[in-house]
Amino acid sequence: MRVEFLHIFRDPISLIISLIMPLQMLFLFGYTICFELRDFPLAVFDMDKSEESRDYINSIDNTSYFHVKYFLTEYGQAKKMLDMGKIRCVIVIPSGFSREISENLPANIQTLVNGSEANSAQFVVNYLSAANTAYSIELAKTFLQKNGLAVDLEPIRLSARSWYNQSLRDQTFTVTGAFSMSIMGFVPILCALAIVREKESGSIQQIFVSPIQSYEYIAGKMIPYVILLTIDLILVILIGLWWFDLPFRGNFFALFLATFLMVFATVAIGFFISTLTRSQLTAMLLGVVFTLMPSFIFSDSIAPIENSPDGWRLYSCLFPARFYTGICRAQILKGTGVLSYWEDALCLLTYCVAIFILCAWRVKGKKI
Repeated sequence: MRVEFLHIFRDPISLIISLIMPLQMLFLFGYTICFELRDFPLAVFDMDKSEESRDYINSIDNTSYFHVKYFLTEYGQAKKMLDMGKIRCVIVIPSGFSREISENLPANIQTLVNGSEANSAQFVVNYLSAANTAYSIELAKTFLQKNGLAVDLEPIRLSARSWYNQSLRDQTFTVTGAFSMSIMGFVPILCALAIVREKESGSIQQIFVSPIQSYEYIAGKMIPYVILLTIDLILVILIGLWWFDLPFRGNFFALFLATFLMVFATVAIGFFISTLTRSQLTAMLLGVVFTLMPSFIFSDSIAPIENSPDGWRLYSCLFPARFYTGICRAQILKGTGVLSYWEDALCLLTYCVAIFILCAWRVKGKKI
């Protein structure tokens, strides 16, 4: 027992992982996996511009679930904002809304919901329906008190329409999220062993005494993994689209470039991990803690990142899966141009450059 305790305490990385990981997972799951709606941003296109329509908008905005962030001036803006992902729900109030209310006629309101995230879309529709029902009941009571007539308890009726995933299939949401998890979950662990093996055998010393540059060494080690794994992930995507009968509405070349950057980033993460440790076992443990588990949480495959607190959303930027999933869904389900996801694409490209420079710096300074 004494010897084993000494081994444990002389391996600080393993000790930290064993002590900190349960606490880390507690906070990760507690704060990031959230299916409730809190201040969910909405856009409103009010064609009626009446006192009744403003009162209805305020009733939605005053709840703790929704926040009216944008007021649109034309219908085309709704499609543009949904395509770009700036908003995931638009409420359209048609002209004649106030007249139908005053005449005790059913007033229909259209809601456009981004269905690419099926779970969130279903929650949005349900919450809006509940808020609409509550307002309708109050409106009916007011009408009864003023006119002494019984009216329909739902004078305002929502007509929900889901875009990009009309049937709200769960597989459309989960499979498109699984593409990033499939590469983020195991590639860094695989690549983390690349340099560690040379450390354990001592062959890495030959690199230090050779005229080869650090960036050449890292690039030479990474390129075979990047090429083979990019081809592998493309095949996974094609098989997933065919097997699960998913639509493909975008540009294949744009998806290929995004996939290449995603693979490059994950391979570089594995190499960076390998520069931090001298043991293959420790490298695998670090790979599990810093890539496998966060990939399930921060890839938008279980719950939307927008539901997480600001600090956790900032922390999720350390994982490229967050950016790749948005690009993947934009290309596969929406078929939108690069302007709709340029921020994710730029972040992914910056991530690749930064992690490659970091790996080269570690090798150049013989910090490995």
